[in-house]
Amino acid sequence: MPVSEPGVRGTPAAIIGLLVAFGWVFLFLVPGISAHDLTNARDDIINTVVKLSVLLILCVIAFAIRQWRPSELGIRALRWGDVSAAVGAFIIALVVSGATSRFVAMPAQFDMHKLAAVRFAVRFGLVLTAAVSEEFLYRGYGIEELAHLTGNYSIAGLLSLLIFTASHAGLYGFSRSLIIPCLVGAVLTGLYLWRRNLPACMLMHFLMDGLFLLLVPTLAGAR
Repeated sequence: MPVSEPGVRGTPAAIIGLLVAFGWVFLFLVPGISAHDLTNARDDIINTVVKLSVLLILCVIAFAIRQWRPSELGIRALRWGDVSAAVGAFIIALVVSGATSRFVAMPAQFDMHKLAAVRFAVRFGLVLTAAVSEEFLYRGYGIEELAHLTGNYSIAGLLSLLIFTASHAGLYGFSRSLIIPCLVGAVLTGLYLWRRNLPACMLMHFLMDGLFLLLVPTLAGAR
């Protein structure tokens, strides 16, 4: 698979972009910013604002400074084949993560009744922002920029997956339960490398998070 070449080959700018894409999560290590608690509306809003801010900064680096074309970062029209691939990948990720969750302890904040107490609009904003921003950071920009620097998409995909997994430690902790976002991330990475269509990855990500943060809590709160 050929590696895309952005308009400007500035390695320092590429490294800064990757530091932004992969290092933003360390902001949550600063005391008082956020406990990364999904059942806390304040944390959810802060999480959303931070991700949108990082996304904006990275877009400036990617498109204005690095001069990547949108299509080179997987931003393409979403066709029926891409939609089918996204839905199929969602089902695979759901089955694999569901089977794995039987053997690892899930974080206490995945309490569906407590999540239902958070306003739907807040949860929807969190899910939509995560789907758009994380896929651009870790799949679209992350994989393409790493592939440009390393010359290898397999290495780029693996590195991005490892960092994506580690970024969920604030939610899952450094425990065996991290295997769940790792498996979901692996499916997302495979989907991107296969289709090279970022909206397809965003769709799958939205379906995955939407199921557990929107649909199930809403049904639980209705009981």
